[in-house]
Amino acid sequence: MSQILTQVEAILKDKYQPALSNQISTNPSPFLEKIKRVPLTNNTIKCAAPIGLNGGFGFGAEGEGTPASGAQRYAEFTLSAVDMYVDIQISNKTVQLASSNAAAMINALDSEVQGSYRSAEWNLSRALFGNGSGILTPIISATTNKPTVTTFIVEDVSKLMEGLRVDIYSYASATATEGTLTAANKGVRIVAIDRATRKVTVDSPSVSARTALSQDGITPAATYGFVTVQNSYNRELCGLGAIYDTSAPSIYGVSKADNPWIRPIVVSAEYNLSDRVLYQAIKEAKDYKGSKIDLVMMGDDAFAAYQDYMRANNVIVADKQRFVGGAVGYKVLCGAQETVIVNERFVPKEEAWGVDTSAFLLEATPWEFMAKDGAVFLPMPGTSVYRALLTSYGNLICTNPGGCIRITDCGQSV
Repeated sequence: MSQILTQVEAILKDKYQPALSNQISTNPSPFLEKIKRVPLTNNTIKCAAPIGLNGGFGFGAEGEGTPASGAQRYAEFTLSAVDMYVDIQISNKTVQLASSNAAAMINALDSEVQGSYRSAEWNLSRALFGNGSGILTPIISATTNKPTVTTFIVEDVSKLMEGLRVDIYSYASATATEGTLTAANKGVRIVAIDRATRKVTVDSPSVSARTALSQDGITPAATYGFVTVQNSYNRELCGLGAIYDTSAPSIYGVSKADNPWIRPIVVSAEYNLSDRVLYQAIKEAKDYKGSKIDLVMMGDDAFAAYQDYMRANNVIVADKQRFVGGAVGYKVLCGAQETVIVNERFVPKEEAWGVDTSAFLLEATPWEFMAKDGAVFLPMPGTSVYRALLTSYGNLICTNPGGCIRITDCGQSV
């Protein structure tokens, strides 16, 4: 059996690891494809963010003193690396039955690898646009427990998928801001989603998101709890949502209230999204924040509204840009600057987020398999399943978060 597993591991490391590492580093989003990646060298990620201009310039006259020094001011951004995993499993039975047929072995392994990759791609893409909390959606109804499953209604299903293993958090008190996770609510799996009614079904009969905190068991935030990916609460990437989240008091260890320069530019399209709106936001970012917006990511309704605007006004597209992950963007002229516009499913539906991709760094280790004594596939305790774990550690950081733009009210007027 060890010889068979050695062959499987060789296939996994030689055939799949290079491709998986490359795909996970580029495919999840056009944003991820365009930003820089640097090796992680420390668990704490640091960068120096320039604030405004160097203050040492001044005009003068002959015989008068030269300008006083005014060195460039900087703020230190700090951020902890997070753990990222791709889990690949294969049963002992599968290994035994396929041991005499190399093609069958590869097919069995390929199915597992591709399934794990799709899950990793989807979750990484989602996390890039999150705020690091890992919260996928609030729960807005009490749970209904049945003999084998539990159902409840959520606020938003866009970040949920069938098959996802999740944790269901409740609140311990009416004033609690952190969720509480019980053993029964941990690691349950989503088996069905009714997207029309936003009803979610999980594979446990004992899940409870209802707590007797106030009238009808609802917290002051009018929710019964929230959903996260398993083990991921407050452990995800510090994504773009952390920059645009107005409720977040700080980012990278710097207070947003005390440092207005760190807050992104926010404008309203007033339900009339046009090139003029884009131009004004991009120009403001350039003039006042020193940012060159080269990528604008639009939520579904915003992108549909912009396409309608383009058709109605015969907007000329400078070029189309195709990304590795399959997305196609419009390259348009905003003033004298070229900007790529893409549809991004994890941006709020009626918003557009603009970034200067040169200001972002994904500092991370290479994707590699965790090994013990050279073995990649290790038996899972209490099961007949072998597990291989592809790992990377790192985080996303921006040197100029205030140079980002957020355009709201981009949908069609009612």
